[in-house]
Amino acid sequence: MKRTGLVLIALIFAGGLVFAAGCIAAPQTQSPEGNWILTGIGSGSNAEHPTGIISMEIAGTNVSGNAGVNLYHGTITIENGKVTFSPMATTRMAGPENMMAQEQNFLAALQNVTGYTVANGVVTFTDASGNTLLTFAAMPAETLEGTSWTLAGNSNVTLEFTNGVFSGKAPVNSYGGSWFVTGTNGITFGNAAATLMAGPEDQMKAETAFFTALNNVTGYKIADGKLFLTDKNGKTLLTFNAAALEQAGSPISGNWTLSTDKGITLDITADGAFNGQAPVNLYFGTASITDGSISFGPVGATKMAGPEDQMKAETEFFATLNNVTGYKVGEGMLEFTDKDGKTLLTFVQAVDTQTAAAKALPGVEKTGLVNEWVLDGNSDVTLNLTADGSFNGQAPVNRYFGSYTETTDGLTFSAVGSTMMAGPEDAMNAESEFYTALGNVAGYKVVDGKLFLIDAAGNTVLTFE
Repeated sequence: MKRTGLVLIALIFAGGLVFAAGCIAAPQTQSPEGNWILTGIGSGSNAEHPTGIISMEIAGTNVSGNAGVNLYHGTITIENGKVTFSPMATTRMAGPENMMAQEQNFLAALQNVTGYTVANGVVTFTDASGNTLLTFAAMPAETLEGTSWTLAGNSNVTLEFTNGVFSGKAPVNSYGGSWFVTGTNGITFGNAAATLMAGPEDQMKAETAFFTALNNVTGYKIADGKLFLTDKNGKTLLTFNAAALEQAGSPISGNWTLSTDKGITLDITADGAFNGQAPVNLYFGTASITDGSISFGPVGATKMAGPEDQMKAETEFFATLNNVTGYKVGEGMLEFTDKDGKTLLTFVQAVDTQTAAAKALPGVEKTGLVNEWVLDGNSDVTLNLTADGSFNGQAPVNRYFGSYTETTDGLTFSAVGSTMMAGPEDAMNAESEFYTALGNVAGYKVVDGKLFLIDAAGNTVLTFE
């Protein structure tokens, strides 16, 4: 009896160990191997949606992908439930300041990964404290980055995706904004900025309906050369056909500056989307390009005022664009001609922005001007000054952008472009005052971590920290 009792006790004790072991979290057994697309950096309310496409392919112990600007590769080690990424080797391409910063954040986060989970087509990488660092969704069969489309039923309405930016032609106006992935075949469009052209009532209504549909898009699918944009219930809101114009092979796409005035620029893509800096304002629109011929559509522009001679030059520049019917491309040179073959405008290939920035901002580290700033007294208003001479941020209501020039004598901001959202009257008034203040800036100083923007008389017009 005693021996039997001891055996029973031993069995019960062993069973208890098995039960207790079952209560301990089992190590992750599902492999993270596969092709993934990044949907979030960080966790909870602090998570950021990546701009553009950041991908990761895990095959055995090998890791590779696109970090947003550069390609990367390295190795992954999984032992006893712990994950370690090796330092990643990357290509050495330069990109926009925000994209380069995002890339560095992504690569840095990889080095802090210690764990992961895989569930429902999502892989989540965590740090030693269990905090979410990176979230990936299964890579869709076809991604939107670098694609161009025309609206089914109205080929004049276009949509293009590139580097986290969407742009195109609506029924009346040209438009653009930012987009980001939210999961496998998930997408969100940011608020679209548009030119302010008026058109027939039916087309203006169609344009409003088009922008409303974009705002309600949460997903997409590509099938049989068509793009279907869907809402949260899977209902198709907009259908597009693949654009007939190929991205490759256009000789005029690229960044150009006017030969007679390096301050006037033109950035044009293979499908005709263009933007640039005019004598005073930023401008944009869509051109129709065929072999050897081109027609610029209505030009949208910001609405800043400038000296009379510059405003006159800007009007003449836009009028000249309207008269362009053809083009010629030579060695680093682009000529636009009229219907009689007369040269109207000559552009030259733009210099590398990184080289230009390095020459224009020799004291950037010392001055501390290039940074992300928050308005003193209103932390919702931001100003991001980048090394390539551009600025962007959040005003009281709208997102805004433009370019700036730093010299040994001061600082000036170009005309401001922005989205076109309406807000409370006091916020709209504050926004107008903010833009006016930026337009009056003639210099700056950085003291104790604060940026003071000053006017020509030396008065502080805006303070950031």
